[in-house]
Amino acid sequence: MVDPVFRRLPAERTDEYRRAVSYAFEPENGPAAAGPDDAGTDTAESGADTGDEGAGAGDDAGEAGDEPGERYGVFVGEELCSVCKHYDFTARLRGEWVPLAGLAAVATPPEHRRQGYVRHAVVESLDRWRGASPLSALWPFDHGYYRQFGWATANTVVEYTCPPGALAFARDEGTDDRRRVTDDEWATLRDAHEAHAADRALTLRRDEAWWRRKVFRVGDDDRPFVYACERDGRVRGYVVYTFERTGDGPGDRRIDVLDLAFADHRARLSLLAHLADHDSHVTEVVCYHENPDLLSLTDQPREVDCEVHAGPMVRVVDVADALAAVPYPAGASADLTLSVTDGTAQWNDDTFRLSVADGAGECDRVDESAAAADATLDIGTLSQLVVGTHSVADARRLADLSVTDQSVADSLAALFPPETVYLRTFF
Repeated sequence: MVDPVFRRLPAERTDEYRRAVSYAFEPENGPAAAGPDDAGTDTAESGADTGDEGAGAGDDAGEAGDEPGERYGVFVGEELCSVCKHYDFTARLRGEWVPLAGLAAVATPPEHRRQGYVRHAVVESLDRWRGASPLSALWPFDHGYYRQFGWATANTVVEYTCPPGALAFARDEGTDDRRRVTDDEWATLRDAHEAHAADRALTLRRDEAWWRRKVFRVGDDDRPFVYACERDGRVRGYVVYTFERTGDGPGDRRIDVLDLAFADHRARLSLLAHLADHDSHVTEVVCYHENPDLLSLTDQPREVDCEVHAGPMVRVVDVADALAAVPYPAGASADLTLSVTDGTAQWNDDTFRLSVADGAGECDRVDESAAAADATLDIGTLSQLVVGTHSVADARRLADLSVTDQSVADSLAALFPPETVYLRTFF
């Protein structure tokens, strides 16, 4: 039997890649949708319910040739059995920017499912990222499916649906100037995006290609409108949105907000006021945030539907690398042993000594039994501690962290205080 091989997808196999991803994420479009001349649109959904070796995270069922990211495949001989896409991102983590690997477009044609090809792709992907990216993230079609490979929920996403009038409260203080911007002005939005990122872990830094191909357009869909709010000649926030038909009447439309970032509260209010000013030609606005505080801001909370969804997932790639790379609070110090379980990446399934002094960490494997370790936890729980999803107390209560005594918990809490985690960029 020929062993599977994971490798970069050659350009001449791109059509096969598109067919696999289209079948996984957009089967309702039929086989013609992923043809060789198709440069269609990115799907707006994060996956499809296609079974335990079907679609994973992904958004490029009919992508154009200049899309960001690198395509990979699992080959048996020359048979392409599974595909995925890698992104090399930079993300905000505890006040600094660190490398983050993105996994997307995981898709296996039905004739090749349940033969271990996704697991093979996952293990090989993690191995490729070792030494380069301490963390990996993805948008799952099913959280339980990727939990088995060691990813854990990074953050929740709050979805608001309301009439534009429910945002009218923002007009009083949201007084920044507003104007429409084009993709040639992408650089003017960067400061607002990174100011928004300053206290939101896992926000992704964007290059020019991402701004042009993923913000001002969605694949080949150039419908998004992008408006910026300005103060003293500087962009302080921006909102990206489309209009969708909800009925046959002249006002039967909905605004779908695709992205929203702001440097301060006044800028946020200015953007909400901009959405409120569409009350003459839409009946509904859908937007997203990291918490449900809009219910406290609006004077019409009963008009606002608020749903909380499990969001993207995050994973430590290599324990020793990640715990040496993560920024620690200034003055933090500790000397702890951690027993980590990882059923996917065997190099993490071990006991490690973490030494932190003056905010810098060192981490090495040690020859010590799990029973003797100061703390035991699985790789998903460790990932959530590293990025700040859970406090140590919540990791003990909600996840898989166990400690030998309270002093260990206190030391971990000093190293890994909780953060506002909000990876909002879909990929």
